[in-house]
Amino acid sequence: MEAYPEGYIVHNVPLLVLSGLGPDHLHTPADSVEQSYPLLAQRGFKIGSEVPPVANETADRLLQDFLHLDSRNAAWNGRLEKNKFVFRMKAIGRKYILPPHKADAPQVSPTLPATPMSPASKPSSLPILHSPLSPLSPESTTFPDGVMTPLWVDKHQSLLPAAFVSFFTFTSDPSRSTLCDNQLKTEINKIKRVFESSSYKTRFVVVLLSESSILGAEADERLSAIRRATGLDNKTSLFFLPPDSSRVEIQNFAVTVLSTVYPLCVEYYRDLSKHSRRKRNRGIIPPPTIPPTSGTSQTLPSQGWNVRYEYKLGVFAEFRQEMDAAGRSYEGAYESLLGQEVFEIIASWSPRFNEARLLADTIAIRIIRCLLWNGQTTSAVQSWSNHRSRLRDLVDRRGKGSSNYGWEAWEARWATVMAELLQKAELPELLAPPGAPEKQVGPDCTSIFMPPEKGALVGDTLLPSDHLHHPGYWFNQSVSHLRTRRTFAEAMPEEDRVSPGQSPASQVASKSYLYDTYLCPEPHIESPLPGHKGIDHSALIVDALQQSIAEFRARGQKRAEERLKLDVAKEFMGQSSWAEAQEVLEPLWQSMSWRKEGWWELVEEVGWALKDCASRTGDSHTFLAVEWELMNEVFALMPGWNYNFSDSLNGLQHIKTRPHVSLKSGNIVSFMSATYCFESLEGNVGESVISQLVLKSRAHKGSAPITFSQISINYIGSSRTIQLRNPDTPQGPNGFSSGSLVLMDVSLSEVPRADHLPAQPQTTASALLLEGKASLTFFPGQTKVFSFSNIFREAGEVRVDCVIFSLKEPLFDLDCSSTIESLNSSNHWWANGTSGIKKRPIARVDPSALKILPRPPKMEIQVPTMRDQYFTDEMVTIQILVLNEEEEEAEATLDLRLLSRSEKVPEVIWSQKHNRQSDVSNDDSSEDNHIGLPGHSIGKLRPTASALESVSFATTSEPTEYVLEIKVLYHLLSDLETPISKTLTANILIVRPFEANYDFQPQIHHDKWPSFFQLGELAEDDELDEASLPKAVGIAQSWHVASKIASFAVQKLVVEDTELLMIDSNGGRVSCSINPQGYGGHMPLELLHGDMVERSFVLDARKLTLEDRNGVSLDLALVIKWRRPEPDAEQNVTSLAAPRLAIRYGEPRVLASAYPSKEIPALTCLDYYMENPSMHLLTFDVSMEASEDFAFSGPKLGSLQVLPLSRRVVRYSLLPSARGTWIQPQLKVVDRYFNKTLKVIPTTGMRMDKQGILVWVDADEEW
Repeated sequence: MEAYPEGYIVHNVPLLVLSGLGPDHLHTPADSVEQSYPLLAQRGFKIGSEVPPVANETADRLLQDFLHLDSRNAAWNGRLEKNKFVFRMKAIGRKYILPPHKADAPQVSPTLPATPMSPASKPSSLPILHSPLSPLSPESTTFPDGVMTPLWVDKHQSLLPAAFVSFFTFTSDPSRSTLCDNQLKTEINKIKRVFESSSYKTRFVVVLLSESSILGAEADERLSAIRRATGLDNKTSLFFLPPDSSRVEIQNFAVTVLSTVYPLCVEYYRDLSKHSRRKRNRGIIPPPTIPPTSGTSQTLPSQGWNVRYEYKLGVFAEFRQEMDAAGRSYEGAYESLLGQEVFEIIASWSPRFNEARLLADTIAIRIIRCLLWNGQTTSAVQSWSNHRSRLRDLVDRRGKGSSNYGWEAWEARWATVMAELLQKAELPELLAPPGAPEKQVGPDCTSIFMPPEKGALVGDTLLPSDHLHHPGYWFNQSVSHLRTRRTFAEAMPEEDRVSPGQSPASQVASKSYLYDTYLCPEPHIESPLPGHKGIDHSALIVDALQQSIAEFRARGQKRAEERLKLDVAKEFMGQSSWAEAQEVLEPLWQSMSWRKEGWWELVEEVGWALKDCASRTGDSHTFLAVEWELMNEVFALMPGWNYNFSDSLNGLQHIKTRPHVSLKSGNIVSFMSATYCFESLEGNVGESVISQLVLKSRAHKGSAPITFSQISINYIGSSRTIQLRNPDTPQGPNGFSSGSLVLMDVSLSEVPRADHLPAQPQTTASALLLEGKASLTFFPGQTKVFSFSNIFREAGEVRVDCVIFSLKEPLFDLDCSSTIESLNSSNHWWANGTSGIKKRPIARVDPSALKILPRPPKMEIQVPTMRDQYFTDEMVTIQILVLNEEEEEAEATLDLRLLSRSEKVPEVIWSQKHNRQSDVSNDDSSEDNHIGLPGHSIGKLRPTASALESVSFATTSEPTEYVLEIKVLYHLLSDLETPISKTLTANILIVRPFEANYDFQPQIHHDKWPSFFQLGELAEDDELDEASLPKAVGIAQSWHVASKIASFAVQKLVVEDTELLMIDSNGGRVSCSINPQGYGGHMPLELLHGDMVERSFVLDARKLTLEDRNGVSLDLALVIKWRRPEPDAEQNVTSLAAPRLAIRYGEPRVLASAYPSKEIPALTCLDYYMENPSMHLLTFDVSMEASEDFAFSGPKLGSLQVLPLSRRVVRYSLLPSARGTWIQPQLKVVDRYFNKTLKVIPTTGMRMDKQGILVWVDADEEW
């Protein structure tokens, strides 16, 4: 759309002038409208101010935020992304000029007499002045019969703002505030008077920016004074930006100002629409300033004035973004313009004819924009087509016809206009999806074309061309017209192409009637003579094609993109730009989709074109690659071309170096095809596998045979490579042949790789390849089957990766990598029979794949001494027996892993001494010997030989489960490259051999307690003893610890000893002694599964000092020393943790002890020990409750005082009423001071329940 004036095609948005804000480099530069607008500097309304612009960091940020909200480059659609306003921002300084209302009065020469028609004849009447752009003003370019000028749209879009925003500094200096405020009032009122004198309804807005902090009340008072003095509305015309505003606050302030001003601007353009509508409704043509010259020109008719008014109404509606109303006004102006009274009466030779065409084009553009804005896509296409048809009819009837380069130039431009309108509109349905070039877009994707809107042409049939397609379609449509334009230009006679300065005047006049130069150059520029500059039609076509390619590529339309690229290359080739053409064709030839889809004619066309370019640029690599593909018989024969690939470069010039070409069959259509088949589905490592390679030549019939230097077969899953080479000396026909089919058996031998490094050992598989000799000459249509056997050394899946054809010629080298064709009719197994070569189908999905199974191991692994159960804290020893059942001598190693769920895994130790049978070879005893296998070396084993190894490890203290994985890795001495392995796994269960429960019961410590009156002597003895060893002199407590040990082993174990150990103490230093108390059996003791034995211990704990009476807790462990029943079994130690024993030293307690009376057998003595370990004198109230089960003697009720650090005993004699039963004496002990009842604690031989202690009365038969 560059050919049309910007004012005619720009999307109109309200103009907002920002005055006095920011530095000059951020201001909008002066445009061409300000320079070309008539009388702007002479009669325009000048706005100025003596106050300098606001220049600080806040002003710069605010100006940037305003300019960031500029909508001049926004999409031409109705989707407002964030803000509900649109503006075109114009940043200026303090000076601005508004366009004048009236033109200058015409000047009458004083030497000429006044005529009746002259205004000078009536001195009292002045001429009627009109706008400088009106057809009524003599100075206007539209005088007297012009319809419209783009300067009118430029006036409202670039010069006359809808809102004028002035920015001033609001000072915070108290000494200057009054002076500055008065100056602000003066400047604001001066600007307001300019707008009032101009009669423009532009909205005037003032924004005040505070310098620094100022009190809110003071600022409000000053702002109110300014508002009253200037008459500004505080809500819509006066804004205040507080100081120290943040970045976000400044942005929000700019949005607030624009949001407030936008409705006022809409009302401004609505007032202008009302003014134009009133002038149209009058139906009166205003008189011109001076009448036009009679006989030579005429004034604009009434229909022309209606076109002006409708056009203005449409523009004002577009300013308001009311595109429905704008579209209706534009359609009215369009119909009136092309009516009988406007366009039809303009002479085709008149400049007004092209001006009317220009106006009609731009009105049609605005109509299409309105339709796209409102979503009427089908109507937009039909409007585009309707304008083209009407203009063609008009040009054919009244213009210079449509069979010339001028019309084709307009057709191309009109198609380009539609494409650019769609790009500007950014319709979401036609936008390219993200990542579209990487993924193929389906044909029904809405990004290619849009379906018709609802209600479009109801009852009629829509053509495919009535759908709105993406811009690439329209760019491509312009290409055909550009080519036709070039055809017309090239067909012009030579005399019409001569420059006007070199042609007679009559010939120049005749050319002006023959050729249509509307928006296009003259004939001598359109098709210049040799040696003259002019239009480059090929550049125009290529540019349109490139734009179309970009749109098709963005939507994934690969076929259309490739077709257009081929057209671009043809244009370059037509201009002999071979390098540029090859730059386009080479990537197209490598990746075109036509090859995969079998469109061979297009592939052939691209190939021959690229080959032609490569031959002219001397690109031998590309030339050979294309020649290789064109040898395929799927392409048509080129008459006169010599199909001999070996001589392809003969006669080719500009070859600098010997080319080496590498090709892949996936990127080209090779004339050599390859299939590969294994005879069986599975094979074993080290065993021979038979396979066949089938190669077929699909070269053109009559082409020369081709002889390859070598053919290589690469595998996936194996490092071996097979190479087929021609024999050193020519041989006669070998194998079996039947017509064009040849079947050959090839023997393979190992040879070193040519690219192998000498420092590497030659015995590894990576350093060797398999080589076979066979004839590698292929005639057109010939098929050769190579059959050979191969041995794979690695287990896994093996498949053929590719077959590489290598060709070495005197002038070039070529390698073509061909993938294996599968699932086709060539997958057969070929064999020679009595009646010739026969084939049988292979019923496998992928015959080129083979599953290599590991070689079946014949080495046996046994663990003869494995037990079902092992125990914690035990040293485990396992013997491993390896038996060689191979038919050959083998060399083996052992690898052992111990797996567990826990993080800590014990270390496995191999025994230094291991037993072997006599038939085990000990040649590997040398330290320098290395068999190349990882693990613990066993050595060489002859057939049926065995070796015995042993490993040991220590179990942990916690029960767990291990998995023992034993792997024997060996190879036969006859095949050192094939490792064979066998694995044996065994579960090892680790359990605790014993479990124990514990019973803690306090006892009476019979040592005397210290006397309260002898504490000083005890302290002196302690000090004397500290020099040697600390002596425990504190309070002592005795406890009885009973443990019951149960065996959880499934087999018999021997317990040799048990002991109770104190592991740790918490809460203070304590002296602890533990002594066993009667075993109840002899040691060692044999325990079977489930057997239980009881062990008792006496624990005496004494504090080191009397002052330390803090409680302690003891961590105890029961240690059991045991072994298995075998005589040579080692002793193991198992430690079982006991519950923590808490001992309290600082609290009083009551212990009960019962025993039979020695004097009177029928009596039971019951002693109560009341202990006071504190430093306080305690008084206890003691009361014994009577019971029917026994009679007692002792204090029934009384009180007892206990000195600090002492204890007292209260004794009762009980006479039970029955024997052989439990009796329950109830003694209540209450601390008188704390009023706390002490709990009576039973000792050894007593029990306790919820009611209290229980005493056992022995049965006496004599009683």
